Order: sequence, then structure tokens, then C-alpha cells
Amino acid sequence: MLELGMALFSGVTGALVVASLPKATERLRRAVVLLFSVTGMVFSWRVAIKIFNGGNIGIIAQLGGLTWSLDPDPLGAMFGLIASTLWVFAAIYSFGYMERKTRPQTYYAFFLISLSATLGVAFSGNLLALYFFYELLTLATYPLVIHERSADAVKAGRKYIIYSLSGAAAILIAIVLTYIWSGKIDFASGPILVNTMRPGLNLLLALFVGGFGVKAALMPLHRWLPAAMVAPTPISALLHAVAVVYSGVYGILRVVYSVFGRELMGTLSLARKLPWVAAFTILVGVIIATQQDVLKRRLAYHTISQLSYILLGAFTLQPWGLGGAILHMISYSTLKVTLFFCAGIIAERADETAVSRMQGVGWSLPKTMIAFGVASLGMVGMLPLNTFWSKYYLMRGGVQSGQWSLALVLIGSGIINAICFLPTVVASFQGEKAKSSGETGGNTMLMLGPTLCLAGIALLIGLYPGIVWPGVEAVVNRFF
Repeated sequence: MLELGMALFSGVTGALVVASLPKATERLRRAVVLLFSVTGMVFSWRVAIKIFNGGNIGIIAQLGGLTWSLDPDPLGAMFGLIASTLWVFAAIYSFGYMERKTRPQTYYAFFLISLSATLGVAFSGNLLALYFFYELLTLATYPLVIHERSADAVKAGRKYIIYSLSGAAAILIAIVLTYIWSGKIDFASGPILVNTMRPGLNLLLALFVGGFGVKAALMPLHRWLPAAMVAPTPISALLHAVAVVYSGVYGILRVVYSVFGRELMGTLSLARKLPWVAAFTILVGVIIATQQDVLKRRLAYHTISQLSYILLGAFTLQPWGLGGAILHMISYSTLKVTLFFCAGIIAERADETAVSRMQGVGWSLPKTMIAFGVASLGMVGMLPLNTFWSKYYLMRGGVQSGQWSLALVLIGSGIINAICFLPTVVASFQGEKAKSSGETGGNTMLMLGPTLCLAGIALLIGLYPGIVWPGVEAVVNRFF
């Protein structure tokens, strides 16, 4: 219980400390942010290790006549582990990125609150707690989306709120119907609707998938995501690889396996269509990405495609598919954060945001572009990068489900990913060589260090996938 509470409340506590020190030096503010980010990570790891080893950690409270449950299982523990770990990298990167930016106190306060909200989503033990933290995450990340306070930022924030609250309304209706039909909302006792056979289940599934699909960026519910690129780069990385989008993906996985269950899902006509919705999003998302000249927008549309890899694996309702989905949650997040971090360094140090003008950038930012190249190969799904294994298991899941054409979708998207990223890497090392390096200075190293470290972690997992397999296996065994 102590580990769970320390993990969950570290972010909120850190945010209160940051907010209470308006005149703190930058060094002190950074120390506070790093301390509480690391605290959240350490205790999330302790929670995850205990859960993966078969233990239980739970907190149940009655408030307002309602039961609130924090009771993570292997799926929630895995999400919490991914989020809290990458949050530390984003914190260090932020120290360099925000050095000359305005409103650092507001930025770091909501940065830490968002950590607690994300871990709340991960550790929720019932639909009520999941919904509460899911909406708290929307409110906590909104100030970060509009941080620049420009007209574009305010417009993007408005779109983000409208889409998110519309999805929330659908989820709330679905939760109420679930409780009326089953009398349960807890995840621990197995699928909530396991013995519920009645008309309307397809509609209920549509409400859940549509509601969570907003943040998971299922097409055509994705339009808020590219607009949110006006946020500071570390926030873009968290929005698109960790916090917001993964909360939507996690919500759908939770609905499929903890609300409906794979047996009931297999009987629903809508469930048989969902893999093709994911396949459509995979292909269309990456095709649109290749047409974007602004690097962060290209990464945004690419995110839309990659998130549906995870959903595709879950929708196969097969052990290999779910294993591939969880492995892709780990692998994709490390690589996409790396790509966004690289984009931020390129924008800050080379003053360049357009893909068409990347010629020669590699000569002034060689380490950055090498990291970008490593992550790009990973997005293609090539060895020795970690996404090779996740895509392999996803293809096996598609074949195992009897839908071998889903494997062709993954192969085709890998080819388009190569077209999307690799020419940019090659072009960056063409043209006139720069006379001086742009990778000098303390703030740049604070940005470059986490970037290179994440690229190295992706390589390490690709070479030794057994490092993460016990966690993946724990999730699969939980539902199969």
C-alpha cells in the first residue's frame, strides 16, 4: 500500500512544492522536479515488480457513497512502469528545453500533476477510479497544451478539450449502462460482463471504444492530436508516446479484457470489425504522415498509425496478439519519445522544423541525427531494434486469429515507415558541412543525454528482448 501511495502522490506533492516556491532558483526548481519524478518512477517499479511476481497491492475507499479502488494488475502495472520511467527522461530533457522559456513554474507544476493523473489511470481498480483519473489527466494536460498562449495554442487547446470531453461523455454513459446491466464495476473479479448476454452489447462496446478512441487517436477521432503539436516538445513527447494517448489505448485494452472479456468479445459483430478499423488507421495514418513537411506534424500522424498497432494486437483476442501489443507499448514509447526529443533539438539548435530543409543538419547535429536514424529504423521494424519483436508477435497474433491479411498490413506499413523517415536521415548528412557543432552547451546536453539514452535502451531491448518479457508474459497470463 505504501508503494502505491508514494507512486501515485509523488507528482501531486511535487507540484505543490513547485507552486509554493514562486521565487525559487532554477536549480532548486529542477531539483524538486527531478526528486519527485524519480520518486514516482522508483515506487512504480516497486509496485510493478510485486505485481509481476504474483503479489497484490490495493487501496479501497468509500467516498460519496461510491467505491473508489486502486488495485493494479499486470496490465496497469506495465502502463505505470512505462509512464513513470519515461517521465524522468522528459523531466531532464525539460530542464534544457525550458531554460529560456516563459512560465517554468506553471509548466513544471502541471507536468508533475499529469504524472500523478497518468499513474492514477494505470493503477485504477474499477471503472469509477479509471474515469476520474482519465478526466483529471485531460484537465492537467490542457494548460501544457496551451502553454505558449499563442492563438494557435489556444485553438489547439479548445479542440483538445472538445474532443476529450465528448469522448468522456460516451465513456460515462457506457459505465452507467455497464453497472445497470451487471451490477459491477471492479476489474479484479474477472470480466465485468462475463455472464451478460443481452441486446445492446454492440452499442455499449461502440460507446467505450469511441470514448477511449478519442485519446487513442482512432480515425476519424484523431484530429485533436496534430493540432496539439503547438505544445512544448517534451509535452508533445508525453502526449504522443506516454500519457494521453496511452491512457486511451489502455482504456480500450481494459474494456476488451476486463469489461467484456475475450469470450464475450468473440461473439459480438462489432468486435470482428475492430481489427480492420485499427488496420485502416495504421495505413492511412502513416500515409498522411509521409505528406507532412513540418517534422512534429509528421510525427503526430505517425503516432496515430503506431497506436493502432497496439489496438490491432488487442483486437485479435489471441495471446500472441496481446503479447505483441504490450511489447509494442514498451518499444514504441521509447522510440517515439526519442524522435520527438530529436525534433526539439533540431528546432532549438538548428532552427529548423521542415523536413524538406533538413539537408546538412546532420553535420551540425551528428549525435542527434544518429539517434533519429536509430529510432527511424525501429519504426520500420528492423533488427536490432525493439519494435522488430513486437511487430513479429503482432503478425503471429493476426495469423493465430485466422486473419493472415493483418500481417500484410503490418508489412506494408513498415515499408511506408521507411519512406517516411529514412530519406530525412540520409538528406541530413548531405550538402555543405557545418563548421561548428550545434551540440554544445549545458542546456543542449540536458536535451541530448536523455535522447541518446533512450535510443540505447531501444537497441538493448532489441538485442535482449528477454529483459522485458517477464512483464509482457505476466499481462498475457492475466487474461489467458
